[in-house]
Amino acid sequence: MTRIPIDDSNDPNVTPAPEGSPEPAAQGEHGQQGAAAPSGDVSAALRAERDDLYNRLARTTADFKNSQKRLQAEFDQRVVYANQSLIKSLLPVIDNFERALAVDAAKTDAKVMLKGLQLVHDQWISVLKQQQVAEIAPAPGDPFDATAGMEAVMQQPAPPELAGKGQVVVQLFAKGYKLGDRVLRPAQVAVSQS
Repeated sequence: MTRIPIDDSNDPNVTPAPEGSPEPAAQGEHGQQGAAAPSGDVSAALRAERDDLYNRLARTTADFKNSQKRLQAEFDQRVVYANQSLIKSLLPVIDNFERALAVDAAKTDAKVMLKGLQLVHDQWISVLKQQQVAEIAPAPGDPFDATAGMEAVMQQPAPPELAGKGQVVVQLFAKGYKLGDRVLRPAQVAVSQS
């Protein structure tokens, strides 16, 4: 079997094929060359095939690396702008807060101010619901469940109406929130002493 040289310029046994030389003879049934094909033509054909395969590999490798860079750039851009829709939906809420802050407190009734703040709060909650954010707000008497997004921050004696019900929520200190099934912040509650 003839050895395929890697570096043809340094191999004294390889003679370059003359330009325009014919293609090598077709291989026989068992992979043997026909007797009429000179070894120079076979070497030239193998070198050409090797060079073609190397060039195709180099192009494919470059295409793959370019695709990787493009996908990484797209991923980085998605991460940077991931919250764009949330922020855009919160801009009207900020506008309404700024309008409320611009009101002269000396000239406005406290009831009107509270009503305006309630409207802004309701708008804020509406935006959160549009973004699939739900409140976690257990009421007093609800069973305490740490797996349902509740965090016990203290224990208190249970009032008489909740006595004997096991460990239940006695007081809600801060609402919790979840995005889909993922808890963003657990509700902070006081639980009954067992």
